[in-house]
Amino acid sequence: MPDWAKPDPQEMQDRGEKSRSGGSTDSRLPERGNRRIIIPAPAESKKPESVDELRAAMERIVSAPAPEKPSKKERREAREARKVARESGETEELTDEQWREKARGILLRQLTASDKTAKQLKDKLLEKDCPEDIADEVIERYAEINLVDDQRFAKSWVVTRARSRGLARGAIKHELRSKGVDDELAAEALEQIDDEAEEQRARELVRAKLRPESMGADRDKALRRLVGMLGRKGYNGSMAFKVAREEWEERFRSVD
Repeated sequence: MPDWAKPDPQEMQDRGEKSRSGGSTDSRLPERGNRRIIIPAPAESKKPESVDELRAAMERIVSAPAPEKPSKKERREAREARKVARESGETEELTDEQWREKARGILLRQLTASDKTAKQLKDKLLEKDCPEDIADEVIERYAEINLVDDQRFAKSWVVTRARSRGLARGAIKHELRSKGVDDELAAEALEQIDDEAEEQRARELVRAKLRPESMGADRDKALRRLVGMLGRKGYNGSMAFKVAREEWEERFRSVD
């Protein structure tokens, strides 16, 4: 028999004395009048003394019914209670570990939808009243396993915005800064676009606008519209006017 299962000698001696004296009742038991109230002691769990008993104990644990899941009504009431707490400005009372678990769930949902910067994720956690130190801790952990990477985000953002929206480097840099990407990482990512590529994208945008014949009726008006469109996309004034003028002349002089 293992040592932990052997009875304590003093305990055995005490039990022997009690059995010889016919047992005794605990003097601390409460009394009501002349009637003694017996309070049953909780049953002590017996340690398994053999492999079979240990296996049987494990089987009882495994086969024990799982705790009941909350009903739809209970889940709905819990959601409503959280909503009321948020609207009233009350902070949800959670332990640090519960906040970590909640923060991890929020970040996973955010990153599943699309890549995000560390600042965007932190803003989302703070919006949910997550303590700032726990938000920083969880985001840092996600950065260690490459789920959060501002450099990767910046490079992908530059390519996507230049291709899908035709934005110039100046406009993209402004967007990256608003998302928390520092200027050094932004400058590195923007190296993917050179002057030639930027001008070529500007020409493509202008040609698309010059397709209607009405754009050739009033040259000055057309140029103002084209330069304004390029300016809103971040192209500098000199490039915008040069590209607009050259493309207008190419489009409508060839018609004449």
